[in-house]
Amino acid sequence: MLHEIGHIRQDSDRGLRRWFQDDYFDLYTWQDANGALVAFQLCYQRNRDEGVVSWTAAEGFSHARVDSGEHPFKHARSPLLRSDGTPPFFRIYSRFLDATRGFEAALREPLLERLREYRGVLFGRRRKPRRKPCVLSQRD
Repeated sequence: MLHEIGHIRQDSDRGLRRWFQDDYFDLYTWQDANGALVAFQLCYQRNRDEGVVSWTAAEGFSHARVDSGEHPFKHARSPLLRSDGTPPFFRIYSRFLDATRGFEAALREPLLERLREYRGVLFGRRRKPRRKPCVLSQRD
């Protein structure tokens, strides 16, 4: 279950920054003065091969892997986000649903809406299968 980390630095012009965490996720959100979601970063698999799904109202979605900067026999460097392909979306979404039970609806619903939108970006929209009409040939 995600819980909020209090007293975080507010240094962004995006709006109010909030941070939530559990053993699998780190969730950073930015909200405007009215409480509307304007951006988020959902970090998953925090302890192993960490990935990040990001969304901003202005730029849309992106997915990245965290390069920890740790390499054997070299000095440690700062972690970087490196663009990556398709995330394990359904595993992330399922775990996020469980982790946000009891979350304030004013934040949970916009987050879930954005993630469902991302599913459409990744896999396309669901469509009803189209069948060609069956035409019977008539013989004279």
